[in-house]
Amino acid sequence: MPHQGPVTRVILSGVRSVTHLVYAASWLRHLVAQVEGPVQVVVLDVGSGFGRARVDERQVRAFLPDHPRLLVETEVHEEHWRVPHDVDLVLLSIGLPGTRAWTRLVLAGRGRRPRVVVVDEGIGSFGDLRSRRDAYRRQGSTAPRSVVRAGVVSAGGRLLTDLHWSLYERTTAGWVVREEVAQEFRTRLSGPSPTSPRAVYLTQPWPDLGVMSEPSYLQHLEAVRDQCAAAGLDLVLRPHPSEHLDRYAGFQLVGGSVPAELAREVVASRVVVGSNSTALLNLAAVHETPAIRVTAPELAPLETALTSRQRSLLDAFLPAAVPVQALARELEARPGRR
Repeated sequence: MPHQGPVTRVILSGVRSVTHLVYAASWLRHLVAQVEGPVQVVVLDVGSGFGRARVDERQVRAFLPDHPRLLVETEVHEEHWRVPHDVDLVLLSIGLPGTRAWTRLVLAGRGRRPRVVVVDEGIGSFGDLRSRRDAYRRQGSTAPRSVVRAGVVSAGGRLLTDLHWSLYERTTAGWVVREEVAQEFRTRLSGPSPTSPRAVYLTQPWPDLGVMSEPSYLQHLEAVRDQCAAAGLDLVLRPHPSEHLDRYAGFQLVGGSVPAELAREVVASRVVVGSNSTALLNLAAVHETPAIRVTAPELAPLETALTSRQRSLLDAFLPAAVPVQALARELEARPGRR
């Protein structure tokens, strides 16, 4: 028997990681609960990503909601852009509105504008024009191109977005977690729990981004391991999804194909350690995993580049950052889960 109610077509753009799929899934689950008709989701650019962190069709289907009224399509055809007027049209974007997809939809619809919903891309979603410009520079863009690109996407975000569906909301009482998004992370937990107390360090691709040299980064991690040992804890590294694992030869690793926020081996660890990353923030805020921020001299420019909004968000759910040399003392003061 056909489903009653109008059809909704959702064009999903900007997915570059599994975490992005989780953010998008939480809104799609919300949407399905709000409408009575079928929901068709067309996912653009499947296979895109950075380094090893490429999202394939299997992951798209595994992490978007499984619902009888929700149909997911990963092969994009010309007719997907020509949306009949009796079909509700939504552009669901990661981080900022997908301006290319928006333009193509408007042109194909002869001026008809889609409703634009934006979900998080990570801590970068809480930045500003300057922080986006700096991020593009770290990714290899030239200075002029970074300024132009940051300006265009920032303007698009202000002018095109109809709804921000974010994990974190700033209220008069401070930052709060949107439970509908947090629950998507909690229900997606997988894998075994750790069998012994340990600290898990969330690595970042700093050498690949030119933030730290590889020898300096490895020295930093060795210092973290020494500090953990002084506090009676083994150190296990959880590599960033985009990194090549051979960089960390000689370190104990906890691998896996899901983000750190979805892995029980990380979520249920005694403590997680790292720099100002989205994963560290989400682990503390969503799962209440004990977390510690550590700094290094080479990371000081990144600390300075944080916007006041980003800094206040991190400070709301994470303790103040400490230098590596103080990590053992911090671990002993914050024993975490036992």
